[in-house]
Amino acid sequence: MEILAVADVHCPRYLDEFKKSLALCSAPDVFFFAGDMINRGNTSEYVTVLDAIEDAIGTGFPIIACFGNEEYNEVRKEIISIVGDRMIFLDEKSMILNSGSYKTGIVGTQGSLDKATNWQRRNVPSVKGVFERRAKRAASLLKKFEKIVDKRVLLMHYSPCLETCEGEDERAFSWLGSRKFYRVVRDLSPDLVIHGHVHNAITHDAMIGPTLVHNVALPAVGSITELKLWE
Repeated sequence: MEILAVADVHCPRYLDEFKKSLALCSAPDVFFFAGDMINRGNTSEYVTVLDAIEDAIGTGFPIIACFGNEEYNEVRKEIISIVGDRMIFLDEKSMILNSGSYKTGIVGTQGSLDKATNWQRRNVPSVKGVFERRAKRAASLLKKFEKIVDKRVLLMHYSPCLETCEGEDERAFSWLGSRKFYRVVRDLSPDLVIHGHVHNAITHDAMIGPTLVHNVALPAVGSITELKLWE
């Protein structure tokens, strides 16, 4: 399975870099967005992002996304309405993607932080409980897939581990990711984890046990990430 994956385009902030990378890509079997594809809740920019992909590599593949912190809660319904059937959002949800004779279970979540930001504490009711529920929900969805799919992918915005945050101040990990999700990945061993959010990382992939974790944030990687799931 040929995969393209990206996060943190923050359109229009990194749109030019995104387009330059797209020009070097071929159509994949699936394109993953790991959140923050727009900047500060500017919903109309999703059309810009999707048009850029269509102009460069066409439309003959699914685009599957999770939300990031820049896709504000209050505009998510509007985003879904705007993009229509051009892409699929998995917000604490899952789906099965068929590729030939193989079935891939995909779980999508924004993820959690160890420590809520000041804004989150002011604006998200019971944010600590929200973060705990997201980890439990992701674990439940991954567990349901254990015996019914061939591969499992966890698509999330925040990081599940320190390794793919190298380059950032380690003391900042509480605002970059969650040890709760580290435990989810460690205990349930999905085949692949794709995340974003960490702009300054210098290490973009790591292993948690048998699980490959990729940070696909465009500002960190400098390009769209290309992966192969079935190699």
